Amino acid sequence: MAQTDVRGRAWRVLGWVLCLLLFALTGVLGLLTLGLLGSISGGGPLWLRSLGALVRPLAEGLGVAHWSGVAQALSLMVLTSLVAAAAAYVKPRG
Repeated sequence: MAQTDVRGRAWRVLGWVLCLLLFALTGVLGLLTLGLLGSISGGGPLWLRSLGALVRPLAEGLGVAHWSGVAQALSLMVLTSLVAAAAAYVKPRG
């Protein structure tokens, strides 16, 4: 019985660690999305447009640099939403 309790706690801790990592990734992806949208419009503050400049090397590395900025921003929004949903799904309950 004690071993089962320890194993359950270990899974719970692992779930919280994974949840926090996914939540942090959601924040980073959200900032990159805002930066990309700020650089597309050109009217955003400099720090926001600088975040958007970080997306270009990532897009080239993934092979989606030929996509328009709007398509890249929309795909980043969808990816951010999926990661946020995964963070909510793996969160330990009870």
